[in-house]
Amino acid sequence: MVIFFTLLVGEILFFLQRILYARWWSRGVIVSLFFEKESVRAGEKVRLFETVENHKSLPLSSLKVKFQCSRYLEFSDSQNGNVTDKYYRNDLFAVMPYQRIIRTHEITCPKRGYYGIDEINLVGADLFFSEEMTADRTSNAIVYVIPKTLPTKGMEPALRKINGEIAAKRYELEDPFTFRGIREYAPYDEMKRISWKATAKTGELKVREREHTAVSNVRIFMNLEDYSILRRQELLEMSISLCTGLAEELLRWGIRLSIFANAPDCVSEQLLTMEELTHPACMEMINKAFARLNTEEGTVKFGSCMREKLYADRSLYTIFISPDQHEDFIEEIVNYREEAGDDFVWICPVKKIVKEKNVQEKSGGKIPEHRIILVEEPS
Repeated sequence: MVIFFTLLVGEILFFLQRILYARWWSRGVIVSLFFEKESVRAGEKVRLFETVENHKSLPLSSLKVKFQCSRYLEFSDSQNGNVTDKYYRNDLFAVMPYQRIIRTHEITCPKRGYYGIDEINLVGADLFFSEEMTADRTSNAIVYVIPKTLPTKGMEPALRKINGEIAAKRYELEDPFTFRGIREYAPYDEMKRISWKATAKTGELKVREREHTAVSNVRIFMNLEDYSILRRQELLEMSISLCTGLAEELLRWGIRLSIFANAPDCVSEQLLTMEELTHPACMEMINKAFARLNTEEGTVKFGSCMREKLYADRSLYTIFISPDQHEDFIEEIVNYREEAGDDFVWICPVKKIVKEKNVQEKSGGKIPEHRIILVEEPS
C-alpha cells in the first residue's frame, strides 16, 4: 500500500511539474548576445558575450541556446557549433533560480563584411527531461568588419603622384574669405579687390591679396565590377582597402573628398555615395559604409550608374580605382579624358605586374602611361 501511494504521489508530482514548466519555464528568462566592439578590422579578433538570466524561482536544469550567424565569423571554440551555409551554435546551460551566467566567445573575423545575429532560439525541458519546449528571443548583435589596411609600400606610388598633383593645383585657387595682406594695385586687379580703407590712408591704390585655399576637392570612383570567367574577389577587396587608405590620407591632408561605387549597401541596397567629407573623423563612417558593401551581387555597370556623377563637375581631381581592364571601362576613362582633360589617375590592382598585359596598350595609347598606377597584390 505504501508503495502504491508513493508511486501515486510521484506520478502526481511528475505531472504537476510538467504542467508548471510547460506554462512558466520561459517566463523571466533573458538571453542576450552582444559584441565587445562595434567594429573590428578584417583579420582581427573580437569577443561575443552570451548572457543567460533566470529571474524566477523555478530552476532550469536544461536550457539550450541556439543561434546562427555568418560562416565568416570563426569561433575559437567550435565544439558546440556546426558550419554549413552558415555557422549554427548550440550552447547548453543549467540555470538556477535568480542566476546569471555569462559566457565569452573569441571570434576571428577574416573577411570584410557586416554581420549580425537577429534571432535566438531557446529549448527548455522539465526536471525529468520528459518534454522539450521552445521559445524565441530577438537579438541585435552587430559587428562591422572593416577593410584590411594595405602595406604602405604598396600605396606609395599612388600617394606620391596624387599628393604632388593636388599640391600643385591647390595653389591655383584662392580662398575668398581669407586675406594674406595688402599690396599695391596692378592693372590686372579687379575693382572689387581694392581696399578703399588702405587706399585712403596711403593715398595710393591698394588691393587685398587673398590667401590660397587650404582645401582641394577630390573624388574617388570605385569600379567593383568583375565579369572575369574566374572571379577575382581578392582584387575587389584590395580595391576597397586601397580606397580606405587613400581616403584616410586625403582627409588627413585637409582635402574635401567624395566617394562613389557601383556596388550596393547590403542593408539599404543603394549604391555607395558619400559626398563632402572634410574631416579625418569621417573615417569611422567610411569604414562602416565599406564594411556593408556587397561585391558578390548587385553591382551595376560602371558607365550606366556613374556617368552622370562623373561629368557633373569636370574641374575636380578624379581618382579611379578598378581592377577591371575590360574595353567598356577603358572606353569610359578614354572618353572622360577627352572631355575633362588629364586631372585624373587610374589605380589598377593586379595580381602580378610582370604578368599583366600593359593596360596602356589596351587603351590604344589613348590613356597616358603616367595616368595609370598598377598596384600589386601583397604576397
